[in-house]
Amino acid sequence: MVIFSCSYIDESSMAERSITYWDIENDIIILSADSLQGRAPFTIGEEKTLRYLIGRMQEIGLQPAFNGDFLQAVPLVGITSKPSNEIVVKAPKGNLKMRSGEDFTFWNPSLIKSLKISNCELIFAGYGINAPEWNWNDFGEMDINGKTIVVLVNDPGFHTGNDSLFKGRSMTYYGRWRYKLEEAERQGARGCIIVHEDEASGYPWAVVNRNVCQPDFFLDNEDIAHRKCIANGWLTQKAAVQLFASCKMDYEEMKRLASEPGFKAIPMGAEYSITIENSWKQSVSYNIGGIIKGSQRSDEVIVYTAHWDHLGIGIPIDGDSIYNGASDNAAAVAWMLSIAQAFKSLKNPPERTILFLSPTAEESGLLGSQYYVNNPVFDHRKTVACFNSDVIMFLGAFKDVTVTGLGHSELDNMLEKEAAKQGRYLCNDPNPENGMFYRSDQLPFLKAGIPSLFAKGYSDQVDLGKEKTLRVVEEYWKNTYHKPSDEYKSEEHNLQGLVDDTKLFFRLGYNLANSSYFPKWNLESEFYTER
Repeated sequence: MVIFSCSYIDESSMAERSITYWDIENDIIILSADSLQGRAPFTIGEEKTLRYLIGRMQEIGLQPAFNGDFLQAVPLVGITSKPSNEIVVKAPKGNLKMRSGEDFTFWNPSLIKSLKISNCELIFAGYGINAPEWNWNDFGEMDINGKTIVVLVNDPGFHTGNDSLFKGRSMTYYGRWRYKLEEAERQGARGCIIVHEDEASGYPWAVVNRNVCQPDFFLDNEDIAHRKCIANGWLTQKAAVQLFASCKMDYEEMKRLASEPGFKAIPMGAEYSITIENSWKQSVSYNIGGIIKGSQRSDEVIVYTAHWDHLGIGIPIDGDSIYNGASDNAAAVAWMLSIAQAFKSLKNPPERTILFLSPTAEESGLLGSQYYVNNPVFDHRKTVACFNSDVIMFLGAFKDVTVTGLGHSELDNMLEKEAAKQGRYLCNDPNPENGMFYRSDQLPFLKAGIPSLFAKGYSDQVDLGKEKTLRVVEEYWKNTYHKPSDEYKSEEHNLQGLVDDTKLFFRLGYNLANSSYFPKWNLESEFYTER
């Protein structure tokens, strides 16, 4: 037994050497190049990205994951909405006009060419949350059908700092703007307007405002033909203050009331009108997947994910209109490919199968990963774990491994042991209010009952220390995330942290791939299920 164990250690150490700075850097440079035009679905950028990734998977020696094909077709519809230049609000204190882009952004998630909303009643619905397990229902007995709700982003606990309200400043799924749209649909609302605040949202107005000129993608299924909530939008905080004042309401006071248990929706005494013109394209985008078949338990699988898509060509900033997406998410795709190379370089294949999955349309709501989970190659009960990576910091080596969503499963303990071998420690996300745990491709796997990890070096760069590192990270979210400036510059950036993370997650996956153990959920996890 001892000899067998040592041979495995030697073999994995040799395989780890195949993970190189140069390979990772080369993949990032190619995937974030201007020639790929920001890797948006339905574009030449997608076609070039697919060709490159298929070629890399073939070069590594992966087998096609989808019935002899590297591609899984994901039917999508890309909708471009153009709202009228102004919203006109009839309010108790007189008419209020708000301007597109400056005050609001609106879109219509349906296949209706011209949507005209006339004198639709506005209801302030607090956070737009209906959570029986928290004894919280912002809607109460209010009839929302056919009306438009105005809601706050994030959770009640965020604004109060009260840990007894949901999870305090740590965002839950109820705080995500996508949840609020889903709940508005369930309540029968005609529209949903979310008030944007930088800190509560986790990103600046420029990130959400791009909807005014870019297509938004949706799974092309029956849901899109039966939507009731079809006038959705964001409102700046400044415009929200003006709107509430025109309704003889104080914005800060309403936010305080909405954060108290027992709040119920309040009619604003106002109506608004807007026209939204839609154009759309129905087509398919593609998930990309390759596998290494397990030598003993090939029906059991470990999944590595990193989405390939980004935002394409959009609003120019400083003369640059290509949203290259180097850190989001070319770097993570490079991470995944290098892990695949390490597994493939093993003398003996792993006992379990390894799936390397690069989903499409993550930026439009995790659509590719959700489609895969709905149409899996491997049974969920035989899917051991999912390891996802997204939004990489090019700062060099890190002392930490930051786990976004720490505490959900035994995977944390397994990761901690491997991280310690690199002289690193585990820590929680320093900004849980951003809700990143619910914003990347591990979420559909988690909801399907599959323990998952989203972790990376992030909070404590070896030379900068925690405080300076987090200041740099804060600047990233303000000035780089979802902007054309998300580019890779070899003379300025350092990928050693990503190299370390790649080796770390190869080791973690290697251990699980040569084990018969299924990691268990922690009882307190919201995704807990028996395994």
